[in-house]
Amino acid sequence: MVGEPKVTVRSRILGALLVVVGFYALAVIVLRWLGGVAPVQAWLAQFGIFSWLVFIFLSAGSLILAPLSGSSLYVVGGTLFGQNLAFVLSVVATLLGCSVNFWLGRCWGRRLVTRLVGAQQVETLDRWFQDLQAHHSIFYMFLVMHLSQDIVSYALGLTRIPYRDFAIALSFSAFTIVGFYIYLGSGILNWLVGI
Repeated sequence: MVGEPKVTVRSRILGALLVVVGFYALAVIVLRWLGGVAPVQAWLAQFGIFSWLVFIFLSAGSLILAPLSGSSLYVVGGTLFGQNLAFVLSVVATLLGCSVNFWLGRCWGRRLVTRLVGAQQVETLDRWFQDLQAHHSIFYMFLVMHLSQDIVSYALGLTRIPYRDFAIALSFSAFTIVGFYIYLGSGILNWLVGI
């Protein structure tokens, strides 16, 4: 529309960086206030598998509520559960949450997806998925999912792509995206808390 300012790539990158810095600052402050990582890990350990299940459902829920992002939970999970366990739990959460998104899109249609993720997001994804419809490529889905797994999963539910192909692409993207957040993101958080 005329008169509306255009969001530049630079302002988006700056906004994303501010969110990341804010997240890490808040996480460091909270973890230090709680006495460091070890006391929180000990507290979670007393709940055993129930703490794992809560983490999985919170992470999956953050993907289903598309404006939220599971990435911050993955980073904290890597710090609190250990990177290897958090990786497994986060991959399970990603597969669960994104599969729910796919089926919500498939069963409830464009109207629900637009309400959940926004009309502008759906329009942008429509352009990418015109190419996808032509290719039906698992590799192409894998690449597109790196943009935003939660929103892409909703949008893929609107296509005729079989769930099997979606699940294969999602599995591969979950390993790469979750691995990035767990091993790099929580590594940085561990380093910052340890300072």
